[in-house]
Amino acid sequence: MTRQAISKHLRVLQNVGMVQHTRAGRESHFALNPKPLDEAQAYLQTISKQWDDTMLRLKTFVESDTPG
Repeated sequence: MTRQAISKHLRVLQNVGMVQHTRAGRESHFALNPKPLDEAQAYLQTISKQWDDTMLRLKTFVESDTPG
């Protein structure tokens, strides 16, 4: 991967708040900000639970003895 490609990816991550950038002379330092990842994980867990609940209700309905 080229230096320019890495720089571009790091800028994108910085723009969305996933990394923090500091400069020390000619060096650039990047640090991970885990908060956006934690928020995404919490959101995906919520959506996953909703889908699991929905699929369980569908399974219960399809397997029920209620005549169609």
